[in-house]
Amino acid sequence: MATSPEELPNTLSAAAKAAPSWQAAGATVRFVISEPDVELTLDPQGALTDAEPTHVFRISNTDLHDLAAGRRTFLRTVTSRRVSSHGPVLQTFAVGQALTTFDLQR
Repeated sequence: MATSPEELPNTLSAAAKAAPSWQAAGATVRFVISEPDVELTLDPQGALTDAEPTHVFRISNTDLHDLAAGRRTFLRTVTSRRVSSHGPVLQTFAVGQALTTFDLQR
């Protein structure tokens, strides 16, 4: 989990590009990550972009890594209010499920 703020955008982008479930979700997501504070937007193919997002996810870096490592489900993360998300509901859950397949140990 020692991903630096400078590495985090590229790490997330690489994980999204490698996850077929990310592309299947078809969302442009703005991540507002805390601890460390990082903001980035990924398009449906996993590339970093300046495009207007369809979703905004607010999550701590620790919770993001817990999702990716399988230590927490997306539903549990949402219901425990460890993530805040704005966007179409069904697509939000597709994005959340995609996050559980990310390899952030690069």
